[in-house]
Amino acid sequence: VKIAADRHSEALIVEQLAASGIPLYSEEAGAIDTRRAARRSSKAAGPLWIIDPLDGSLNYHQGIPLCCVSIALYEGPRPILGVVYDFNHDEMFCGLAGRGAWLNHSPMEPSRTDFVSRAVLATGFPVRTDYSGPALSEFVGAVQGFRKVRLLGSAALSLCYVACGRIDAYREDAIMFWDVAAGCAIVEAAGGTVSVENLEHPASPVHVLATNGRLSADEIRTSQG
Repeated sequence: VKIAADRHSEALIVEQLAASGIPLYSEEAGAIDTRRAARRSSKAAGPLWIIDPLDGSLNYHQGIPLCCVSIALYEGPRPILGVVYDFNHDEMFCGLAGRGAWLNHSPMEPSRTDFVSRAVLATGFPVRTDYSGPALSEFVGAVQGFRKVRLLGSAALSLCYVACGRIDAYREDAIMFWDVAAGCAIVEAAGGTVSVENLEHPASPVHVLATNGRLSADEIRTSQG
């Protein structure tokens, strides 16, 4: 059952962004402009708003203060801007491609950690996660080389924490693109690196790897620091 706050937040966001004349794709409603956005792929021309009105909804429901509103603007697979608002802590993360990234109007940048063995990794278990013994063993093998691992329950905030240096890297497989679109844009704008695989549509489950720009992506994938 969806939380009422999801719907209410979405309605407020759509009302404001509709004036831009740019199609929207939201977690709750899907394509807002059906004729222009429903068949849109990541390779299609023209900008598209991608909205997650409440990322970390289970945290919200449980009273855990790790949830946020996530809004991104993309043109095909290319991020233009991302905005993530953590309303529990009044923290606004913003990133604009080619211009930089900010936390409550102060410039931010990723950490300088350059060894996996010293790095903090954020990850998560999406809805489609395989919890079988072999799959969990593979997961442990993939993360055991890190100094620490954190599961925040909000992909958007995890990525923002990479952008501002609180966390050194983030990876997650089969996470929905709307969960990570804004965060990925912000990490790139802050100077980090982002890899998004399997992006064919705004509703795609994607494989995401984001780093501070100093850690080796290959080392993160194998966790051999």
